[in-house]
Amino acid sequence: MTTNAYVLEWAMNDYRALLTKLKGAGFAFEKEPDKEHIRVNVPFSRKEEFADIVQPHINAPYNYVDAKYPEENMIYAVFGAKRIEITNLNENEAAKKWAINLGLPPKQADWSHWFK
Repeated sequence: MTTNAYVLEWAMNDYRALLTKLKGAGFAFEKEPDKEHIRVNVPFSRKEEFADIVQPHINAPYNYVDAKYPEENMIYAVFGAKRIEITNLNENEAAKKWAINLGLPPKQADWSHWFK
């Protein structure tokens, strides 16, 4: 299974309900060994649907789930407060700055990127 989104249990409200919704919508996911976190396969064509399901469960405006799409040159970051499409280093830095200013600890603004 290709996984491109990592959902942290501690960043979500009503985690079991979220898992039920993802399963009901047909999203494939797998549980991390020895943790409750999951990795979700989010096809590019379904990124908005995924965001619609996940965003209401994010427990703080600055917490996030990101889906990585290297072939589309995009990271789709879903925060509690907004959604951001990141396609270059400037957008990446702006997104990190925005999240940190909102309250995200700098060490948690660590989504990986491949932009040059």
